[in-house]
Amino acid sequence: MPYFTQQTIQARVKDFFTHSIQNKSLAHAYIFYGAEGRGKEAFAFELAKALNCTAEGDKPCGRCPSCVKINTLSHPDIKYIFPLSKQTSPEQQTEIIKTKAQNPYLPVEISGHKSISIEAIRTLKNEAKYASFETGSRVFIINGAEYLSREAVNSFLKLLEEPPENLYIILITDEMYSLLDTIRSRCQLVYFPEFNDYEIEQILKQYGETSEDTASLIRISQRNIKKIYRLMHSDNAALRQHVYNYIKAASAANYFSVSEVIETLTRKRDKNAVLEFLNLVILWFRDSLHYSILKESGDFVNLDFEETIKKFADYYRHVEMEKIIGLVENAYTHIGMNSHPALTLTNLAIEMKRILTQKKPIREAV
Repeated sequence: MPYFTQQTIQARVKDFFTHSIQNKSLAHAYIFYGAEGRGKEAFAFELAKALNCTAEGDKPCGRCPSCVKINTLSHPDIKYIFPLSKQTSPEQQTEIIKTKAQNPYLPVEISGHKSISIEAIRTLKNEAKYASFETGSRVFIINGAEYLSREAVNSFLKLLEEPPENLYIILITDEMYSLLDTIRSRCQLVYFPEFNDYEIEQILKQYGETSEDTASLIRISQRNIKKIYRLMHSDNAALRQHVYNYIKAASAANYFSVSEVIETLTRKRDKNAVLEFLNLVILWFRDSLHYSILKESGDFVNLDFEETIKKFADYYRHVEMEKIIGLVENAYTHIGMNSHPALTLTNLAIEMKRILTQKKPIREAV
């Protein structure tokens, strides 16, 4: 019987679980891991549907009562939990579930310190004691497993060690090695590779998202579908222009212009926008490094800044771009850990200039 024919799924993942279901060799617990935007949540929902689908043909069918309930994340035997913060209201939690049901690839931003609490795990453990509501399998999906609190982990281990019959547990993480060994050792690991460009285009079409700039977005996002959605729903062109203005101002030690860019970026107090800005800065310098080494731009991410980056890379050809990339990555980490964005970006501009001036300027760089 064919499985997973209605969704775009990485071949290795599809083949592995098709074989496991057909041979009745499913493990009781899995860790789905890999970088963000590779469809781990989407496949967890597909697997839950496949294990509960009542159709005679391809599974999941997407149309039977069980599939319909899972499509709306309202099936009583499917539990989906994710990290929350103290600021997350019940209404916001409900809205997040609705969003994920409509499109599991959409990014959901939760402000504040996130965690999966011991109370959430205790609720799962309590529900695991009882028989399933319908004639199928129970599936507990825990997204963002790296956010399990230490107390929650200790409570969760008992369920992993002695799972009830016909219960499957799926832990989803972008940071597999943040999970404790005691968790990893009790689960079967399933790695999700990145999608290729065609697969990403098919997924975007399936959920009604089209863009004339899709090819460029795929490169900029580095094939991260969640990041593509972030870029689609933001002013990507303006953000990339800020990147150019920031680098140009920093390279010229024009700190007034640097501060103008920083003020624009930080005005809305949106940490994710600042992080995306830094990611684009990293991609600019990676393009510069690529051109410095290979003298070709076929794999450029910033195709619309191609000539500018070539000029920049030629001018700073003796500068170690890897050091600047490292500086930006450190700034990204610090802001992710709630360092002051304006101060971090100002210091970054100063340090970038320090490295760039290892070669004395004799003409305008960008």
